[in-house]
Amino acid sequence: MALVVFLRAANVGGHALRPKALADDLGLVNIGAAGTFVATGKTAPRRLAAAIRRRIPYETAVMVCPAAEVLRLVRSDPFGARPPAANVKRFVSILEREPRSPPKLPIERPDGGPWEVRVVRLVGRYALSLSLRRPGGLYPNEVVEKSLGVPATTRGWETVLEVARRLAAAG
Repeated sequence: MALVVFLRAANVGGHALRPKALADDLGLVNIGAAGTFVATGKTAPRRLAAAIRRRIPYETAVMVCPAAEVLRLVRSDPFGARPPAANVKRFVSILEREPRSPPKLPIERPDGGPWEVRVVRLVGRYALSLSLRRPGGLYPNEVVEKSLGVPATTRGWETVLEVARRLAAAG
């Protein structure tokens, strides 16, 4: 079964992960610089997560998702066919687990003013959000983690679409 791996905060706080080297070492397909990988071989999710943790010299969350789950999310077209406004970017936050009690949506932050981040939908362990492009503005991951009480890592929707393209190409 193919798997998709999302690392949390792999290149922040002074950490400098070299995702391509990690991917080459483990036979993964590297997607971007944020710690997103596709494993096309037959590997147990826990075994893959453990192998990744052994190769990273600092603590980070490793979210391993079945490829079929990610493909279902993409095929469901969760943001709809209409593209967002030019100043809005779409994000997917991958949660360590589903929230115990899902909140009322949408969640908009900051409170009491025009929103910068709007969490619009939960699909299992995936939180979908919109973000206004503003320098120094809020980042969706911090809003998702605080609002849902679950560790998460966030990727742009375009990255998730690229994961789906790579999975489709791998067959």
